[in-house]
Amino acid sequence: MKPYKVISLDMFQTLVNIQGRTGNVWRPILQERYSEERAAELGGLLLSHYYKAATAIRDSGVYWTSREIYSDSFKKVFQQEAMEYDYLQAVDVLFAEHRLSELYEETEHFLQRITGEYQVCIVSDTDVEMLPDFYKSYPIRLFTSEEHLSYKNDSHNRMFGEVIAHYGVEPGQIIHIGDSVSDVLGAARAGIKACWLNRNQEVWNHEVQPDYMVKNLDEFYELL
Repeated sequence: MKPYKVISLDMFQTLVNIQGRTGNVWRPILQERYSEERAAELGGLLLSHYYKAATAIRDSGVYWTSREIYSDSFKKVFQQEAMEYDYLQAVDVLFAEHRLSELYEETEHFLQRITGEYQVCIVSDTDVEMLPDFYKSYPIRLFTSEEHLSYKNDSHNRMFGEVIAHYGVEPGQIIHIGDSVSDVLGAARAGIKACWLNRNQEVWNHEVQPDYMVKNLDEFYELL
C-alpha cells in the first residue's frame, strides 16, 4: 500500500523555471540601456526589496497580494536608482513573464505519472494571474495565497491546513515538494511530509530538517 494519498507541489523553480525570464522583464524597462549585467543587478535588488517586505508582512500577520508587494518593491527600486518607469506597468511585465516560465525537462512526464496514481495539487505563494496555465491540462487542484489570504509558513499556516481539510486525509498521508524554506517549514508545521527540491546543490541551514532532499522531480518520483 502506498504511504501517500496526496502529492502537493510548489510551482516556481519546482515545476517551471522563472529565472530564464529575467532578461525579458528588464529589457522593456531599460530599453537602450539594457545589459545582462544591469538586468541581473536590478533583478537582485528587486528580490531583496520583495523578500524584505514579504517577511515583514508575514511576521505582522497581515496579507498583501503578490501584486501589492511587487508594486511596492518596483517603486522602491525605481526611486533608489532614479529610474523613470511606471512601477505598475513593470508589475504587469513581470507577471506576464511568470506566465511564460518554461517547464523543466522532466515536469511533463512527472505530472503524467503522478496524476494517474495520486491526488495532486499545486500550492503556490502567488496571485493566480502570475501562474502558467499548463496545470489546467491535468486533474490538479490549485491552492494560492491569493485565494486563502495566507502564505506558506506564515503565522496562520492556513495554506497547508486548507490542503489537509480539502482532501480529508491524515497530514502524514500528504507529501509536499518545493524549493524554498517556506515549502519545507510550512509543510512540516502542518504534519505534512516535506521534500526539499535542491536543484542547485545548496546547503540546508535550518534547525527543522526536510524529510527528503532530491535534485529533480524524477528523483522525487522514485521516493514515492
